[in-house]
Amino acid sequence: MPEFNIIGKRVSRPDSIPKVTGWAVYTSDLVLPGMLIGKILRSRRHHARIHHLDVSPALKVPGVKAVITAQDLPPVVYGFADRRADMTVFAADRVRFKGDEIAAVAAIDEDVAMEAIERIVVEYEDLPAVFDPEDAAKEGAPQLHADAPNNIGVRIQINKGDMDRALADAYLVREDRFDTQRVHQSYAEPYACVVEWDAGDKITVYTGTMNASGIQIMLSRVLKVPVGRIRIIQCHTGGSFGSKVVLNSIYPASAVLSKKTGRPVKMVYTREEEYFASRPRYGGRYYVKTAVKKDGTILGRELNFFYDAGAYCDMAAAMIIVCSHRNDNLYRIPAIRTDAKLVYTNKSPVGAYRGYGSPQNTFAFDSQLDMIAEDLGMDPAELRLKNATRSGDITVHGWKISSCGLPEAIEHVVQASSWKEKRGQRRHLKQGIGMGCTIHEVDDRHSEGFAGSNAHVEILQDGEVIIYSGEGEYGQGRDTTFCQIATEVLGVPLESVRILLPDTDITPYSLGPWGSRVTYSGGIAVMRAAEEAKRILLQEAAEMLEANPADLTVQKGKIFIRGLAQAKASVAEVAHFALFRKKGRRIRGSGQDEPDTTKMDPTKQTSPCSTYSFACQAVEVEVNDKTGEIKVLKVWTANDGGNIINPVGAEGQIEGQVLQGLGFAKTEEMVYRDGHLLNPDFMTSGTPGPFDPPPLEIYFTKTYDPFGPFGAKGVAEVAAPPTAAALANAVYDALGVRIKKLPLSPENVLAAIKEQRKRMA
Repeated sequence: MPEFNIIGKRVSRPDSIPKVTGWAVYTSDLVLPGMLIGKILRSRRHHARIHHLDVSPALKVPGVKAVITAQDLPPVVYGFADRRADMTVFAADRVRFKGDEIAAVAAIDEDVAMEAIERIVVEYEDLPAVFDPEDAAKEGAPQLHADAPNNIGVRIQINKGDMDRALADAYLVREDRFDTQRVHQSYAEPYACVVEWDAGDKITVYTGTMNASGIQIMLSRVLKVPVGRIRIIQCHTGGSFGSKVVLNSIYPASAVLSKKTGRPVKMVYTREEEYFASRPRYGGRYYVKTAVKKDGTILGRELNFFYDAGAYCDMAAAMIIVCSHRNDNLYRIPAIRTDAKLVYTNKSPVGAYRGYGSPQNTFAFDSQLDMIAEDLGMDPAELRLKNATRSGDITVHGWKISSCGLPEAIEHVVQASSWKEKRGQRRHLKQGIGMGCTIHEVDDRHSEGFAGSNAHVEILQDGEVIIYSGEGEYGQGRDTTFCQIATEVLGVPLESVRILLPDTDITPYSLGPWGSRVTYSGGIAVMRAAEEAKRILLQEAAEMLEANPADLTVQKGKIFIRGLAQAKASVAEVAHFALFRKKGRRIRGSGQDEPDTTKMDPTKQTSPCSTYSFACQAVEVEVNDKTGEIKVLKVWTANDGGNIINPVGAEGQIEGQVLQGLGFAKTEEMVYRDGHLLNPDFMTSGTPGPFDPPPLEIYFTKTYDPFGPFGAKGVAEVAAPPTAAALANAVYDALGVRIKKLPLSPENVLAAIKEQRKRMA
């Protein structure tokens, strides 16, 4: 592996001081002159027709400046990336979930806005509701959308290889059902925006988003406003984990309220609203059938999958494309048959949450792998290693694996955790160890159009370097890695490099955070922009020093002539020369990454990404069979993120993912009863906190990706998916009780123990 000056070094985040001292400005901190507070009226019914809507009582509340409904917006029906258009900003004649948006108010303060919301009169006619996705797909179920028979919004059917032959030739065919629950991303900062529609017909949106360019385009479509008249400015973002990527109703609602009042409008969700109005992780039901040889070779897998979309598809229409087939590429599986159904129910819509479907799929598939290993009398680690995808493979779906650290990850976890000594040996102590593996895309290509990233790197006259990128910083460490990349290329001190948050009037267009592409695709664009800036810098230095550009190098912000020890000029002096003493030239380089991949289509043979990340994880537990409590003793996680640019940031990413994975596996659940969400808050939804992480050992494989920036891939989503499967497998190793439904809460553990004892009686 090559040696680098700053790549791979442990450096601090450039935004750390502003954040820990309170100087960082988040959306909720913003106060603009004359600003009003906005609030949204939400349906209190699961499914109903709106017979009458009267906002006049709200307008009579002192301090209310405007009230809007569907009549105040263009009649645009939209969907995320236009995959399936089924949403409007406000419900016009029908609500489809408790929380559906009906109207919005702008007032002088929050109390006045809330009073006005309470005074709006809505007369409903209740309609039958359905909450279980499998029930919703049956004949005769209440229909949510007229153009979606059996409530199936999107259906993906895949048949690759010869599955019938695989079943016929198999030594063992295993069939199981698995269920996963809804969970919320539980970021610290709720959805918020400040929007000003000014007299010049320009809309400026301040918000913490992952996707400034995408929000600009989507808002343009919904409001029927030219895209150039919309400016999205990303504020510091207090977490997202996938949720803050869609066009939430607060953006168009705040914009129209601002236009009507002539004043800026601010909307900030309450924590309770977050659980009704944002986009949590979907719950799913999996019927999995896997065929294997006697030696453990996988012959084929069949999946029947019900995906609970909630009332509207939104981002789920794109997600089902990915999660219908991603995990088929983790192992060498020659035959696949899948029927994946995105089903409408009378719940809130869902969206992305770190892993984009992988935690749910991995729980089902890697739990069943352990069950197959037991049926065959094999070590589960050996079964995984036998079937693991490797570098150079082309998978059943046509994915080209350019680099792969999965075998190394499995081998490391086996050795580091003392797997062979522990597994199956300590059931008398109610202690066990389990394993799970995963694959994740890096630079997804979901569209026919541009699917890459753009960046500019500018060297100012005092030697300071500015990076302009449309990729967002939302906690994952973009600022640090991009500054390291620019520093490595330019040969300047890290402290002289800074990066701007996305601002669509200033920073270039970028696709957004699909997969774990920011470090990869965004990093390539920054690297190429820095290389172009360096080329221009050396041209200017050559003219200034009367030298050949090929003879010049840059080290620590100084220009050297090869073979001479003494610097001839500083970067600042050359930049000053170019701007003031020559022709007013700013040293500015532009770079772009446009992946040489194909649009993701699970029904065809495509290679939608330049590269993929992998991980293996082991979890060691102790289970109290009297209380059902699971104590996690330790977690080992080996991750293939290519060459790691910033180890401190990468380790932080893994730590957070493992904690989220454990929350999903054992404590978190959005609990519904008759369609009512009972626990819309941090305290009762099982969200783990800062004192909950177990002992954790992190390892990065020695992978160097041939296409990534300085060999890097991505680690932002690869360590969360294996945890639930690893935990379930560990509980089985400890108790001999197999649990196929998440979460592995004390109640569910005790219920499984009771059921097993009943079967054995």
